[in-house]
Amino acid sequence: MDLPIPYDEALEEWDRFEQYLVQARYSVRDPKTGLPMEEDFAKVLARVCSQFSHPGVAKALAHGQIITATPFLMNGGNTYTSRRGFYSCYPLGDVGDSTKEIFEMELDLVTIFQHAGGGGIDVSNLRPRGTIVDHGQGTASGPVSFAKGFSHLSDRISQGGKRRGALMIQANYDIKDIQDFITFKGDNPGKYTGCNVSVNVTDEKFWDDEPLLQTISEYIWKSGDPGLLFTQKSLANTPVLAKYNPVFSNPCGEYLSTKDTACNLLTVSLPKCLDEQREVFLVNVFEAARLAAIAGNEILDMGGFPPIERIKNNTLKFRPIGIGFTGLHHAMNHFDVSYADEHEAPRFAKATQLALMLGSMQGSLDYGESEAKKNRKLTPQEWNMSYVDKIHTEAVAFIKTDFVDNKEWQKRLEHVFTKLRKLGGLYNSVTTSQAPTGSISQLMRVACTGVEPYFSMVQTRKVKDIDESWKEFTLVPLEFYGYTKEKVAWVKTQTAHEIDPHQQIRILEACQAFNHTAVSKTINLPADTTVADIRAFLDYARKSNLKGITMFRDSSMEGVLSDKHSGHGCTEAPAVSEFTDLDERHGSTFKWRGPAPLYITANRGNNGHIRELFLNTTKSGSTLHGMSEALGRVISVALQHDYRLVGKIARTLEDISSDGAWNNGSLGRVYSIPAALAKVLDRCAETEVDSDDPAPYVEPSSYSSCPVCGKLSLRRSGGCNSCVSCGYSSC
Repeated sequence: MDLPIPYDEALEEWDRFEQYLVQARYSVRDPKTGLPMEEDFAKVLARVCSQFSHPGVAKALAHGQIITATPFLMNGGNTYTSRRGFYSCYPLGDVGDSTKEIFEMELDLVTIFQHAGGGGIDVSNLRPRGTIVDHGQGTASGPVSFAKGFSHLSDRISQGGKRRGALMIQANYDIKDIQDFITFKGDNPGKYTGCNVSVNVTDEKFWDDEPLLQTISEYIWKSGDPGLLFTQKSLANTPVLAKYNPVFSNPCGEYLSTKDTACNLLTVSLPKCLDEQREVFLVNVFEAARLAAIAGNEILDMGGFPPIERIKNNTLKFRPIGIGFTGLHHAMNHFDVSYADEHEAPRFAKATQLALMLGSMQGSLDYGESEAKKNRKLTPQEWNMSYVDKIHTEAVAFIKTDFVDNKEWQKRLEHVFTKLRKLGGLYNSVTTSQAPTGSISQLMRVACTGVEPYFSMVQTRKVKDIDESWKEFTLVPLEFYGYTKEKVAWVKTQTAHEIDPHQQIRILEACQAFNHTAVSKTINLPADTTVADIRAFLDYARKSNLKGITMFRDSSMEGVLSDKHSGHGCTEAPAVSEFTDLDERHGSTFKWRGPAPLYITANRGNNGHIRELFLNTTKSGSTLHGMSEALGRVISVALQHDYRLVGKIARTLEDISSDGAWNNGSLGRVYSIPAALAKVLDRCAETEVDSDDPAPYVEPSSYSSCPVCGKLSLRRSGGCNSCVSCGYSSC
């Protein structure tokens, strides 16, 4: 397949997007004007790097091999802020069963949101709805009523105006109000967007409750919530001792640990570790993770906690660090491993995760030893030795069969585990956690964030800038420009909705094998997935080593990235209409030169018909940009209703003129943006072929389209056709 824009334009788009991210989120702002003082990411990195004493850490950060979490990028070295939050994740544990404790938790969450973090809470201990209170004078409103309030709180509180609060609400599967807990988001689409919801699977009896499982499956199909957290597996598969109850989650589900601890997330960029030899790549991952662990320990010693004393004390007691990676699919492409290969892809992911885990553990040891030389003695954290034995045994076996240079890796492994056993643990309670990464990855120019496959070959991002204007970016993964057309087409078969959900679970399971906390990745489901399919995926996940699972069926909610339209309120997937064929997009982009540069992208569905249009004038915030975007959206709605409208739309637009002229090398000159759009529609419609097409389009009423005003308001009147809107008459 051909890429939609040349490399230079693709690079310019990434530069524009980086500038937007930096100025909207990461830059230090002028204390008087509130305007960004750092215009690009290099300036942000210069500020952040200056905070570290280890020269290798600063170098790795500057070269993009590792990156800290968003809060530290925003606040590290920022001398102006009074909210120096450095950490992303705060599992706060159980909400106490009293009004005082509930509102104290709300206050803690507000404080965390204001310090650039996200929280996780558990409402299992709140008394059920209808419980008698106040000596029989009243009844309790129940955990779900308070869950709704917590969700609204997260929605309202922004993190210094730079991003919205984030919240996970979890509850045990056997609470009395579990039905309400499972359904409150799905029954109110768009209303409770301030939280993720997960059910704690605390007992194997959960799997015997088929009505409950059916309800969960239906609501996952409907809204993407709830997720499941397998708390038994969390207890058994972590270095954290069970007595500290490491079952509480952060908003995205990657940090499952003891309550009231702040997880210090860092990310290794796998594309920056690539080499022609896979063994060198794995060594590079090891070294990057080692430096990331040292960086994480330095951040812990800098402080940067919200003013909640128990969180500061617990975090410095356990010293958790969560190192993950991004760009897994990119790295697989480099070594010609298909993300869809059910054998090679999990092996590649597992090897990469093992290298990262060993490097992070070595970094923990190195930091403790370096501090000892400074006459500062850190206390090793006591680790769960049953877990240590388990991952050690599995790592030994895996290295023997899957690492070419297995003797060197065996030495690294034995060195780390020998010291670990001697100390009784490491200087951090955990060292690995796989976050979803998001904009962190995009700052590193990584299009396949975290462990996710590429969502699509081209990503269109629409965002609101700090001046309230809307910007649109067309992001093409830059690595594609180094691939042959055949390789690009090969990658296209591995995008998110092409990857079987079972394979996505296999990849997660491979990463979970050597991850101390959890792996955050949503299982992407195509729109035609049924409730029965989802029920089967839950059973498949149950048999895996995952600590939790979240699924999202394409188009099950409005306002998210989607490839297909569908309604709300069903408990089973409807039959897919032949006119709703956007499982897969095939885009063509036309660049027009004129008073304002104009890009028109026409996307086809599976059957080759035009179903979607994007217009971008590159002048975000202007009236021209807004009207062009609106025109594209309205036409997309029409084409998704019935693609056969394409010719009628083109005829309606082609004669419109303006005071400017736009030129395209292949389509010629036109005198308005609507006329340029008509040319694009005609060109793309020329190649539409479908032998099973239904009859030509028939107007869905007694009215026809007026040739003058274009409205569906032309009707027969006597012997003439007359428009009841503009007054046109054929007589």
